[in-house]
Amino acid sequence: MALTVDQLASPDAAVALDFRAILQDSREKVGLPSLSAAIGFNGIVQWAGANGYSDIEQRIPATLRSRYRIGSVSKALTGVLLVRLVDAGQVEMDAPLSNYVQQMPSHLAPLTARQLASHRGGVRHYSMPSWWLGWWEMYSTQAFASVEEGLSLFRDDKLRFVPGEDFKYSTFGYSLLSRLMEGASGEDFPQLLKDQLFLPAGMRDSDIDRVGEMPQRVSFYSADAGLFTPAHPTDTSYKIAGGGLVSTPVDLVQLSMKLLGSEFLSAAGKQLLWTPVPLANGLPNPQNYAIGWRIDTAATHHFGTERPTRIFHHGGVQSGGAAFLMLVPEHDIAVAVVTNSGTGAARVAVQETAFELVRRAVASRRDARPPGTR
Repeated sequence: MALTVDQLASPDAAVALDFRAILQDSREKVGLPSLSAAIGFNGIVQWAGANGYSDIEQRIPATLRSRYRIGSVSKALTGVLLVRLVDAGQVEMDAPLSNYVQQMPSHLAPLTARQLASHRGGVRHYSMPSWWLGWWEMYSTQAFASVEEGLSLFRDDKLRFVPGEDFKYSTFGYSLLSRLMEGASGEDFPQLLKDQLFLPAGMRDSDIDRVGEMPQRVSFYSADAGLFTPAHPTDTSYKIAGGGLVSTPVDLVQLSMKLLGSEFLSAAGKQLLWTPVPLANGLPNPQNYAIGWRIDTAATHHFGTERPTRIFHHGGVQSGGAAFLMLVPEHDIAVAVVTNSGTGAARVAVQETAFELVRRAVASRRDARPPGTR
């Protein structure tokens, strides 16, 4: 399948050809139904491509506007939205949930936005009580009409530890965080996303993942070495903030370019967003997790540089989709890669493809510098 390339902006022809080859080779190596990516630097999306099929049975090619499930990359977007509310004075990071939402169970009422956003609140993650997927919460097909209704899955369960003292990655913690944000803003979470994130960032193809028909949304598969089966059906209405969004690489990189700029968040807001939150005893949390983002110092070989390079990132995998979003502030680069398969191999592929695209971009920009510059 021929690759579709963004015509709005692109690097030189040789680099664009390399990007296309990286995308096609990655998809074919793993046997994915489609793979879509975008990369930005100098403040704009420079290149985007899509390779393969959004729907295999109907032979519909993936395009740059094909919408993919982004899984837990949704947490990175929710983190940005939270910080925008902090910048606007609507949320105080260390105020209790009870300040914003009434009639919460007594064990949840004291939890704060900082604890929930950094997975230090003690709220449990999905339960997986049986080999049958229909019993796993992450494969739920139950529809919830609101964030508040979705809390019924876990709101009466005990916390796993004293808030702040430990770390437990929790999508349900993000559901509770979104309820806090609703109480603070007076808007329901889907509308808040639209008004405060999607529209201001120009993310025209991002939305809540809803059951039923949706324009441009891909079909969902489980791919194994080129063999495709339909993904297990799910309803993500219980986890919008932590894993219930659809988007495109162009939208994700467009948002990232704004984050690397100076207008979308305040300087203090960006420091909050990308500063890992320690445990109560002062030790780092085990994932170096900040507010919806993981912060890492990558090995030097990742980008061909002479020293470790700091990156901000989040990945996600769910039924029918995998995604990876990464910012490299030192090089002013952002990259996003998505696919419509939700296997472990797909999750590895989107991350490795993202690193490969950044390596090529860094090399091309380094080669373009005048002699004697760094």
